[in-house]
Amino acid sequence: MANPLFDRAQPEDLAMIGQHIEYKGQIAESERLVKIVEAELATVSEDAWPRGWRAAPVNIRLDFAWADLQQKIPVLSGRVSAKIPAVCQRCLEVFDLPLDVAVDLLLVRADAQDDAGEEAGREVWEIEGAALRPYDIVEESLVMAIPLVPRHESQDACGALAGEIADSGLKMARPFADLRSQMEQPDKE
Repeated sequence: MANPLFDRAQPEDLAMIGQHIEYKGQIAESERLVKIVEAELATVSEDAWPRGWRAAPVNIRLDFAWADLQQKIPVLSGRVSAKIPAVCQRCLEVFDLPLDVAVDLLLVRADAQDDAGEEAGREVWEIEGAALRPYDIVEESLVMAIPLVPRHESQDACGALAGEIADSGLKMARPFADLRSQMEQPDKE
């Protein structure tokens, strides 16, 4: 039996049947997510890498429906969650970074000239071509949920290095702190 999460289909067809998808996958199924995590883990010694991180679960729940009574605009809603290994930028230790993403998208063809997304208060996902693969949306949602600077939720959860930096009393360099006053000074020539 085919898995509608990985198959290409027209969003209108999925909305017409009210497709509901619940799936428990693994990080290893997402090539982009694996590359991002591997790049992150490459900054620490291999001894610090969590074992079996590629098998960590990715929980997916998606529902296709219509955004309008005329059944012209398909909508995708649901939730995607996972825990990926990341390197805390405060203490430089590996930790499990929880990702929990609410999905609420209008599925609009790239050639459509419709502002329905703004009216409905939903984000618009442009579909190129005739069909989409729902897993592509899941993967993009997880990638976009990764913070630019991953770190533990609190400094108390950080490892020894963060404590040493805090205890050392080092003054942080702020190269742009005085930029405004320098810009307001008249040119000296």
